[in-house]
Amino acid sequence: MALQFTNKVDQLKSIARWQSLMQFARYGTLGVIANVSGYTVYLGITHLGIGPKTAMTVLYCVGVCISFVGNRRWVFAGNDGMLATAAVRFLLAYTMGYLVNYGILAFFVDRVGYDHVYVQAVSIVVVALFLFITFKLLVFPRSSNANGSVR
Repeated sequence: MALQFTNKVDQLKSIARWQSLMQFARYGTLGVIANVSGYTVYLGITHLGIGPKTAMTVLYCVGVCISFVGNRRWVFAGNDGMLATAAVRFLLAYTMGYLVNYGILAFFVDRVGYDHVYVQAVSIVVVALFLFITFKLLVFPRSSNANGSVR
């Protein structure tokens, strides 16, 4: 009996790891598409004279809308009927991500003097990892049912 329970627990852990890996792969795919597009626009509008932090702010707002739909429907398969609650948590997570991104730009560009082009490229990766963890644990925590499959 104890062996069956242990086997079932191991099976559920394996399913959960697989689910997390698949979520991360979908998150990465969505992120690469969105961030390559956004970064290209960022480079274009900063080249036209818009300041780096202003450009990042505008693109961040557009990205939030696209990201919520993609992450909720495709990455974390959130269909728990709690759209408003998930949206509030999502906006809070993105606000924290924005502050991290803004802080990185302000420190490394304004204080240290690094080129914003490289700082923003690194910041995209840092914020993306921060947001994946935040989305998985806090924003869309009920993205699987009891048997571990994605809804």
